[in-house]
Amino acid sequence: MKWIGVCVVPLLLVVFGSNGSAQSGTGGLTGTVTNVDGPVARATVQAKHGSSGKVFTATSDVSGRFRLMKLPQGTYEVSVPPIGLTTNRFVRRDVSVEAGKVTALEIALVKGNLGVIGDDNAFLTVRSKYANVRGPTPRMSDGRPDLSGVWNGSIDPNPEALSLLPWATDVVNQRRATAFRDQPSAFCLPDVPTPTIPLFYKFVQTNGLLLLLFEHEPRYRQVFLDGRPHPQQGDPTWMGHSVGRWDKDTLVVETTGFNDKSWLIFATGLPHTEMLHMIERYRRPDLGHLLVDLSLEDAGTFTKPIERHMTWELVPGEEILESICTENNKYRENAGIK
Repeated sequence: MKWIGVCVVPLLLVVFGSNGSAQSGTGGLTGTVTNVDGPVARATVQAKHGSSGKVFTATSDVSGRFRLMKLPQGTYEVSVPPIGLTTNRFVRRDVSVEAGKVTALEIALVKGNLGVIGDDNAFLTVRSKYANVRGPTPRMSDGRPDLSGVWNGSIDPNPEALSLLPWATDVVNQRRATAFRDQPSAFCLPDVPTPTIPLFYKFVQTNGLLLLLFEHEPRYRQVFLDGRPHPQQGDPTWMGHSVGRWDKDTLVVETTGFNDKSWLIFATGLPHTEMLHMIERYRRPDLGHLLVDLSLEDAGTFTKPIERHMTWELVPGEEILESICTENNKYRENAGIK
């Protein structure tokens, strides 16, 4: 599944009186999210309160309408998190909410070709198609949650800033300056080992093994659930060695044994050393959602662990596609890179 990203143009703000706020000292934000094709359903709008830091969220309906009511009066940072594979993040600061009034925000999303095959609306279309997938958490014969299924991966809507050692900051800046042209996937090498690319992931779970299938090199990961330890001495690999254990209904996956050739986290150009330790936590609170928490530890690269928090959605009528990397091995010579 390949997506094109979406970016956002400035908001048109209009403030008008309203009785929609029943709580003293509160107001609201409301409006419509659209793009050139019309209303955009299931887009997330966030409003971060300036003084408290509390984040309020709303999701646009099928008509593109959203409502954020009973907001404490004050100044807000309004944002639309990245959608699909876009690296653009809209932020509008100093949006005022007055007590007893509603601020209208007309948000226009603009098509943007980021070089990814697909349609701007594809990511949101899939989300809307399966918005009503509901039911209890499925379980294995041993009572553990069954994580099996095809999941629509997403990125953290509020990622924390990277905390890097100076050498790593220099590397990230160099990679960004060249538009990530030297990323491993450009040469048919494995892509990021972290679950941070917003594509389809297929989980196949047994009592002793969780198999993760995806549409980029090397196509799969194995998470051993049979109690085995990491190898004492193993050759470093692109995906590392993963073992999992259950903490009540949460699957905790620890991965070590990485080489230092991969780039971490989608669209960051983040380097790492062979000391990298990746910890993933997967929790399925119901049929249609998978909560994914990621922690990256690497004392040779980060000044503190990096965390990401994502919510994936089940897409039971979809399937991962065959994706073959051809001709990218010639990218360097065709681009005149020595």
